[in-house]
Amino acid sequence: MMKVLIVEDYDDTRELLCLFVRSRGCDTAEATNGREAVALAASEKPDLILMDLNLPVLDGWEATRRIHRGEKTSHIPVVAISAQCHGDWKERALDAGARECLEKPVDFAAVTDLLRRYPAHC
Repeated sequence: MMKVLIVEDYDDTRELLCLFVRSRGCDTAEATNGREAVALAASEKPDLILMDLNLPVLDGWEATRRIHRGEKTSHIPVVAISAQCHGDWKERALDAGARECLEKPVDFAAVTDLLRRYPAHC
């Protein structure tokens, strides 16, 4: 079963993403800030990470960078999610190691597509 780490500081958005991903047959783990995301990526070894960029404690760009450079986590695809996922924000996310960037509010058809395209399928 595919495991998706959902990193989002807004409870409602995180819960909605988790419910949707689980409804597609995946398991989920949750983080509310970048520091938790880096730790959970190493301990949970998810198949995919959905990373908000504007996070407390450690922002999504730096968390993505650390995951991308981590010995145990560099293979995990990270998809950035942000209301600002264009221009400089998108460039910074891709430079940090994100594979792509999804605009908020999240299009659930795009999330379904992600779940089909990345390594372990739900």
